[in-house]
Amino acid sequence: MDTNVFVSIRDTSDSTHNKALGLFEKLEKDSSQLYTSSDVIAETLTVISRKLGKKVANDWFEDFQKSNLIEIFIDQDKHNEARKLFLQTRSKNVSFIDCSSIVAMKSAKISIAFTFDKHFKKLGVKLLS
Repeated sequence: MDTNVFVSIRDTSDSTHNKALGLFEKLEKDSSQLYTSSDVIAETLTVISRKLGKKVANDWFEDFQKSNLIEIFIDQDKHNEARKLFLQTRSKNVSFIDCSSIVAMKSAKISIAFTFDKHFKKLGVKLLS
């Protein structure tokens, strides 16, 4: 799961809120195992805190810790691999966190990303639809 999905689920005024919430609820109903990375968690906390306030960010993190989502920790090897991918990527729209997410997905053999960032497709990642 990507930052934009976590944020849109929390932010009821977000244009993708209903879509994100609907997909998330369907995945939970289907007992799908969901993953995210330690970098995405850090980015999500920052974005929610800035956009919706510190309390909302803290509440999100408490909910995350109680959830069944699996956190893939971005260790030094994954960080270095993400750095290489970032330097090789020509698009200005691909963030370092996007690169670390792709590295995390590869390490866990995950083939589909739950994100609204279309540029993941340019990097060979299938998007949940």
